[in-house]
Amino acid sequence: MYLQTDSAIHLHAANLKCFAEGERHVTRIYKYSVLILMQSGSLRFLENGIEIELREGEYYIQRAGLLQEGLPLDRPPTYFYIEFSGGAYSESTLGIPLRGNFRYQTLRPLMDSFVQSYSGHNANPFLLNSHMYRIFSELTESSASYRNTADFLTMVRRYITAEYSSPITVQGLARRFGYHEDYLERMFRAQYGTSVYQYLISVRIEHAAWLIRNTGMKLSEVAVSVGYRDQSAFYRAFERINGISPKAYREQNGQK
Repeated sequence: MYLQTDSAIHLHAANLKCFAEGERHVTRIYKYSVLILMQSGSLRFLENGIEIELREGEYYIQRAGLLQEGLPLDRPPTYFYIEFSGGAYSESTLGIPLRGNFRYQTLRPLMDSFVQSYSGHNANPFLLNSHMYRIFSELTESSASYRNTADFLTMVRRYITAEYSSPITVQGLARRFGYHEDYLERMFRAQYGTSVYQYLISVRIEHAAWLIRNTGMKLSEVAVSVGYRDQSAFYRAFERINGISPKAYREQNGQK
């Protein structure tokens, strides 16, 4: 199901929602549609009896007139929401999918502006409607650009493979590619069966093993060249993956 934006959409409210410990989604049949942009935690509810669970970096559009029932939550969520009316829903893929992921760093300034305007009680309706349409426009573009998650993850993997010797963190990768850390980590693990960090370590140690076998570099130089400033951390990682220390590996492969 897709939201078609070729007919007018009218903004009714927008703000940041932070759940307290033990709070759950309200049970209701609401007269407005609601766009939810998850920032942290998890949100669970039933929608006409179907369970919906949302996490960081995901968005969801609740359609007006459906029964929503709150479910217990593991981690209290924080999300930005927009209540709106209008638009139409159909199976045409030209619109916005009701569920997907979004580029947090791109939308954050717009969400922040919404929150600041409402908290000051001086909201300019023209500005807010502009923000709303820019958010929907971004969701339209991102769903088209990143519909194939495998392509996005391939870019992340290629970046790690090329830049393994540089300081790389999940947080930095999330900022670079415009996604939440949690979403990146979950999708990467689902696609490759390992975490981003463990994949980075495996690439570094693979290159270290090649250098040990084929060059006369000191082990301390090898460690630095593959991204380790802490030699003891390098030794631990190498032994964990290869079953022997870098020194023993060198001796085993005919190097001194």
